[in-house]
Amino acid sequence: MLDLLVAGGLVVDGDGRPAYPADVGVRGDRVVAVGPLPHAGAHRRIDATGLTVCPGLIDPHSHSDWSILGNPTAQSTIRQGVTTEVVGNCGVTYAPLGPASRIAAAAALRGFGYDGPVDWRSFGDLLDRVASIRTSQNLAWYVGHSALRDAAGVGTGTPTAEQLAAMAELLAEAMDAGALGMSSGLEYGSGRSAGTDELVALAAVLRTRGGRYASHIRNRDAALGDAVEEFFTVARAAGGRAQLSHLNVRHDTGAGPDAWGRAVERLVAERSGGTDVLADMTPYADGIGMATGLLPPWLLADGPAEAAALLGDPDVRRRLRHDCDRYWRFVHRGQWDRVTLQASPATPELEGLSFPEIARRLGGDEWDAYFDVLAAAGPDLAHVQLLARLFTDEHVGEAIRHPLFCLGVDAYTSRIDGPLAARSRHPLFFAGHVHYLTHHVRDKGTLTLETAVHKMTAMVADHFGLPGRGRLRTGSFADIVVFDLPRLRETATTRAPHAYPVGVPYVVVNGTLVVDEGSHTEATPGRYLARQH
Repeated sequence: MLDLLVAGGLVVDGDGRPAYPADVGVRGDRVVAVGPLPHAGAHRRIDATGLTVCPGLIDPHSHSDWSILGNPTAQSTIRQGVTTEVVGNCGVTYAPLGPASRIAAAAALRGFGYDGPVDWRSFGDLLDRVASIRTSQNLAWYVGHSALRDAAGVGTGTPTAEQLAAMAELLAEAMDAGALGMSSGLEYGSGRSAGTDELVALAAVLRTRGGRYASHIRNRDAALGDAVEEFFTVARAAGGRAQLSHLNVRHDTGAGPDAWGRAVERLVAERSGGTDVLADMTPYADGIGMATGLLPPWLLADGPAEAAALLGDPDVRRRLRHDCDRYWRFVHRGQWDRVTLQASPATPELEGLSFPEIARRLGGDEWDAYFDVLAAAGPDLAHVQLLARLFTDEHVGEAIRHPLFCLGVDAYTSRIDGPLAARSRHPLFFAGHVHYLTHHVRDKGTLTLETAVHKMTAMVADHFGLPGRGRLRTGSFADIVVFDLPRLRETATTRAPHAYPVGVPYVVVNGTLVVDEGSHTEATPGRYLARQH
């Protein structure tokens, strides 16, 4: 007797092969049969006639570790069929923590809907806390390089030999707790102050433990080539297992017309030479970013509270207008209309507005509006987030099509109510994964269905070392999504973003129905997917 039978569907198995009609039998947490099962008995039978059945989607680049404590049922992502998320990206994790970073983490997590104690210190302690509340989806974690710096007391400075040794020890502890590896974010926060030698030294810890290196690289415009070279220097030091996060070029920021193409040629060459490397791309031309990414290191040297205070000085503001030419360089070309305020702890009434709109409300120009929002944030300055139209549609399409790019969203799991809704004002959070299937597969034909599913399932599982995930085959874990491709619809829009998609009636995680007839069951069967030794 089966526990669950998904009968009569069109199976897209994750390997990229053509879809085929089959039944899927589940017992416990495993798929026990894929094929014709006309006489199988089951405690629960799902009629999938006319529907597509595929492995649960795996997001290779998620920030749901920021929001999972406040949203353990993973409402916005699980309802899209996402059963596993690779988190801890871009160098920003809320562990390990030192005395100062613990205070900052507590403030940030409150903004993401978590009001419990922040009483952990080590990376393993944080994993235990998440496990204790249980989650609807599976999670595989990187530890953040910026978190290592902050916990070791480095901040935006250069680490001493003792501090670098402390960072290496913290990284080793995280790896022993099962972290996939280390991620870096080299365009903002304390990670921006790290030199290549520091990253290479930490990469040696990854090499000894079979870990991976993922990076939001240092530059994605005029100096993209140098940033990619640095990435591969660190990746080789780590043993050649790496992920080049969201490899793309922001529109109108000074990159040469062939910069992205050359970067991808470098990726292909490294892969052909034996480096276990892939890249990922996001589904929209829009993306989120840290507001502090534009600020120069000298302003941030003494911490966020002091930086916010300095923004009250007119002379400092005048200097910054010429010294913020970094990160989203298109604002220096007068294109503030591309930017909206995504999250602002001190000025929530301005969230969702473009900077020209904020400037009209507050007086002054867009730079004044930007400085005003950051100054108001005070010690929470680092938690101000922006959202902007970063890419052209054509560039998004060419990256999504490339065979070495898996498909991520670069967001976090959210929900339509509570604090998270207030800071999730874009369809990215509620329909990013579905957008690949509706817009890029069904409507535009950017990819075939089988290729898209492969890039969102088996390709990710194989690369990140998640055995038994990403495929529908006998013996695999029963992570399954059933969707209605013709009727699949993104109900979230830029004007009304807080809506879950339509057309994903069933989602199964480790053999347990988490979405049943379109409704969340509140089940939390997710697991921590530790690095495989």
